[in-house]
Amino acid sequence: MLEIIPNLDDKLLAVYCKKCGKLHGPSFYLYLAIDRGETLAAGLFEVESNRVNVVYYESVEEDPHLFDAVLRAGLNYAAEHGISKGYLPEPFRSHHRTFFAKLNYPPQSVFDITNFFRKYKSCN
Repeated sequence: MLEIIPNLDDKLLAVYCKKCGKLHGPSFYLYLAIDRGETLAAGLFEVESNRVNVVYYESVEEDPHLFDAVLRAGLNYAAEHGISKGYLPEPFRSHHRTFFAKLNYPPQSVFDITNFFRKYKSCN
């Protein structure tokens, strides 16, 4: 059964920070898509003031539903902790452009997380 869960392993968080050239620190958090003990996807997020940056995503599958689920989990975590804005940097958007096209994600890089959940429904 597929689960989208927060990472609780600080060493794993450091590994993902290093993958994208970031220095591991308390402003980062990681969400994982796990199926029967196997990690299928991971999304790294960085809190910066009152916005969360989507820093990195990787997956063993080219599945827009998985991408959507991991990003939604990370954005939901941010919203639950009082962070109102999301940020999808252009290099990230460009690298995952096929997912953005299939999911009809917002055209702007900076967006209101609450409005995102209202306007962009899950692709399931």
